[in-house]
Amino acid sequence: MGAPELREVLHRIERTLATGRLPICVFDLDSTLFSTAPRNLAILQEFVAAHATRHPALAEAGRRLSVADMGWNVHDDLKSAGVTDAALLDAVKTFWRERFFTDAYVLHDREVPGAAAFVEACHARGALIYYLTGRHVGGMELGTAQSITQHGFPFWRGRCVLHLKPDFDMPDRAFKDDALADIRSYQGEVVATFENEPGNANMFLAAFPRALHFLLLTIHSPDAEAPRPELVQSSDFQLP
Repeated sequence: MGAPELREVLHRIERTLATGRLPICVFDLDSTLFSTAPRNLAILQEFVAAHATRHPALAEAGRRLSVADMGWNVHDDLKSAGVTDAALLDAVKTFWRERFFTDAYVLHDREVPGAAAFVEACHARGALIYYLTGRHVGGMELGTAQSITQHGFPFWRGRCVLHLKPDFDMPDRAFKDDALADIRSYQGEVVATFENEPGNANMFLAAFPRALHFLLLTIHSPDAEAPRPELVQSSDFQLP
């Protein structure tokens, strides 16, 4: 699902260049190009190691949970594994929050299958690669740049932009408005966008109706909007 449309993105890049316009591809990072499940599991395993001797149910959950069990948040993952202690679940929330949004832990992320090769193919054909993420300056920019380059995504070779939140507490709506304005400032043609959050994918569809808009079927927030039927749904970036 989505593979023919991925090929179409490459064709649209070439057609846009032929008209003399700059083709732009917009990629979200978390749960789009990268799986955050290994990051969540690493944090959870650290928490388990620190508290397991006093909490047998936590120790048992830690033995059973794997990357495949990681969902939207680690405390719900623990509840699903049989941990019911409310104070312990609150403690893991705090422990997770102090680590998840940091340079060091972002390096645990792994590429969604086919992502680096596909982004490289877009860049090689002449697209501007616009990495758009809610990760913030002053805590995640160094790890993000390192992760992007270590996984083989284009970054330091021109026609690449990394747009992060200027600070952690910036409201999402203001951040999205700034991002749309910045994308438009390049005066190119947005040919495709890629997101895991239906609400953001719907926003891109409204902002750039001529582009192809992909919704990655990874994980998304529990209260997500319903996706528009025009979105292309895909589980990965594998080309046929």
